[in-house]
Amino acid sequence: MIQVVPNTHSGHQYIFHDELYLGMGCPATRIQTYVYDFVYPVYDCGIRTQVVSEDTLLFQTELYYNPRDLRCNCHKIPLECSTTRKSVWLTPVSTDEIKLNPSPFIDDFQTTPEELGLLNSN
Repeated sequence: MIQVVPNTHSGHQYIFHDELYLGMGCPATRIQTYVYDFVYPVYDCGIRTQVVSEDTLLFQTELYYNPRDLRCNCHKIPLECSTTRKSVWLTPVSTDEIKLNPSPFIDDFQTTPEELGLLNSN
């Protein structure tokens, strides 16, 4: 996850969410007044992964700033993050491990074709 505070270094200009893109054109996934979140899997948006050592991974990408104001210059900001291979953020999640109890509300659910017709848009 990458969080961006939407102000320029001088703090005099607000940066709008549609002026920022992660990597290969990925927009902010959560927009708040004072922070934008970019939450994408490490294999999306052109994020590159490099094995640094037996236990360390390096992720690299760029944040692109394309201002609405044509008088301002576009910027490409390189981003890097390293982590261990044992990081909980990199642990795959298997849905096979999650067992949900059947809902008592659906167990004996029965309907007729006429009742289902009521749900049609005709």
